[in-house]
Amino acid sequence: MRIICLLLIGLIFPLTSFAQHDLPAYGQAEIEDFLDSPEVTQPVLSPNGRFIAFMVHSDHAENGDILVIRDLDAPGDAGTSQTGFGNMPIINIGWAGNERVLVTLLRNGQVRFHGFELTLPIIRTVSYDRRDMSQPTVLFEGEGRRVFGNLYNAFGNDLVNALPDDPEHVLMAAYRGEALHLWRVNVFSGEAEVEERGNTRTTHWHTNAEGVAVMRVDVNQRGRRVEVFTREPGVRRWRRTARFRINELSDRAAEFEWAGMSDQPGQIYVYSRQSGSDRRSVYRYDLDSETYTETMAEHDRVDISHVMINQNDGEFLGFAYSDDRLEVEMLDPELSRHYTGVSDFFGEDVTVLPSNFAGNRMVLFVTGPREPGSYYLYDRTTRSVDPLMTLRPRLPPDVLHSVEIIRYSASDGVELTAYLTRPRSGMGPNTPLILMPHGGPEQRDVFGFDLFAQYYASRGYAVLQPNFRGSSGYGSDFAESGYGRWGERMQQDLDDGVQTLIDQRRVAADRICIAGFSYGGYAALMGGATRPDLYQCVFAGAAVTDLIAFVDHWDNRDEDAHEYWTMAIGDTRVDRDRLHWTSPVRLADRLTMPVLLAHSTDDPIVPYRHSQWMADSLQSAGADFYFQSFSGAGHSFSDEGFLRTLLTQTTQMFGRTIGPERGQHEDIFQQAIMPSKDAAPEEGEDSVD
Repeated sequence: MRIICLLLIGLIFPLTSFAQHDLPAYGQAEIEDFLDSPEVTQPVLSPNGRFIAFMVHSDHAENGDILVIRDLDAPGDAGTSQTGFGNMPIINIGWAGNERVLVTLLRNGQVRFHGFELTLPIIRTVSYDRRDMSQPTVLFEGEGRRVFGNLYNAFGNDLVNALPDDPEHVLMAAYRGEALHLWRVNVFSGEAEVEERGNTRTTHWHTNAEGVAVMRVDVNQRGRRVEVFTREPGVRRWRRTARFRINELSDRAAEFEWAGMSDQPGQIYVYSRQSGSDRRSVYRYDLDSETYTETMAEHDRVDISHVMINQNDGEFLGFAYSDDRLEVEMLDPELSRHYTGVSDFFGEDVTVLPSNFAGNRMVLFVTGPREPGSYYLYDRTTRSVDPLMTLRPRLPPDVLHSVEIIRYSASDGVELTAYLTRPRSGMGPNTPLILMPHGGPEQRDVFGFDLFAQYYASRGYAVLQPNFRGSSGYGSDFAESGYGRWGERMQQDLDDGVQTLIDQRRVAADRICIAGFSYGGYAALMGGATRPDLYQCVFAGAAVTDLIAFVDHWDNRDEDAHEYWTMAIGDTRVDRDRLHWTSPVRLADRLTMPVLLAHSTDDPIVPYRHSQWMADSLQSAGADFYFQSFSGAGHSFSDEGFLRTLLTQTTQMFGRTIGPERGQHEDIFQQAIMPSKDAAPEEGEDSVD
């Protein structure tokens, strides 16, 4: 197989790539190369597979976001159009049949809330004729203040079903008052009528291939308790099928979740756990009998993470799961042969995930440790692979680093998986190491591009990312094996991974730091406190530092969240002694190495005071530390400016403790610490209020 043509090289690459002299030299990527990431949307095929639409970003001045639509059957660029949207950013793109394109835009507008008229940026979906972007129609515009002027609808309306057999209508979710209904919307006039009524707790609608609502999801006011209702077509009464809790810090799979419409009448595909399995699989579910009729996808070690379903007829095409790496299995023999050929073409260092199917074409998302993410178009008829766009054009593979999958045994014999990003200089007894535990803790690391790991490796450090006990993705038993073991068994799993590399003489035993965010920040502080002999520096971003205060923080705010954290961390009455001595804020005198703290004042998950308390305790202990305070970074620090500061400050600390400047600086942190406002909590002060 070969790339027959570079479809969009003249059209798109000037917007998303750079001339050869602008690219970093081999191994020379700098911080701005890592932070440069053009704004794009996922390419979307029309239902018949003939047209493709996507957005690329130039600026928000004259052209702003540019919508590109291409007729894939037209020769060369003859069927390509480009439309700039000026100062209105494009949020999303979809299709209503093959002739109308739906563009979701951010623009200024007026909404009404509790009797007040507000002017603010709002999200609206506009329908256009795809041939010349004429006949713009703002959907829901004629539905009055309770719908079009509703503040809840200012954040956008989900496209539920494009109704490929009905070129005039789509199904969308929209609020009337405070209730989320399912609407049938005319894409030519913008008029809408209620198809199904929801309530103030409804958050999602799902339909079968014919556009009949068969699943409704309700969530309580605080967003933690989920109820799933289903019904068979032709029946008005909803039946509660599942009820479970969710946690915003967890990637753990839901107990019963929509996977897609089915090709069998009265049936749907769902993610679920059943038959005593602790792992999430995909099943065909009968809405009448409320039974699982067929297992569509399962794995004996990990959860199923993705499904590929034909959105026109509900045919189940394939699935994906992340074991050591993301694996894709296509069930249709012919489609499987095509996928195998494409996968072989790209090679074993990347994963090829089909993201969109239509006609004889599919959009592929290609990613890996040395491929930050690129979209390609594959045509099954011509067997051609054509590039569409790359997410980080200033990071070609030559400047990125290989990742090795590590299997190691914990000290109690449990086998664990970790990912080792290797510096270009290789591994050996003088290699400095950064241990980087993930957040959650019910999340997981994967074989793929990681901004922090790759940047640190470009500075000469090896980076180890273990999936310790308590991580998600390996089934509920593995996730729950971390419950009540924060700072103990979960911490030992991390240390055991480091020790494995030391024993193999792949890293320097006296050149190791530990760094992380959220739970990973907690684990970094606990690593420094429990193993000062092992770690030479610590970075903790948005870290939980007092377990008792954190659990009790949720007591009067969210009953479901409090119940979850009591289960995952411990009961603050029964387990008080253990929680006290596994709280970093109580162990500041043991942190004898440099410590860098970072937290944002508006963190909605881990209160800012946790880092203030930690800073006070470190100051009282006479520790060498620095507290970097942010405003507006939330819990994720996702904006470019925040990332630049964090990458710069952490790399400076690593360089002076385990890197090329170690031993050359009397003071690791040359800036004064930020004075904190709140004293560390005394024993018995259980609330962060």
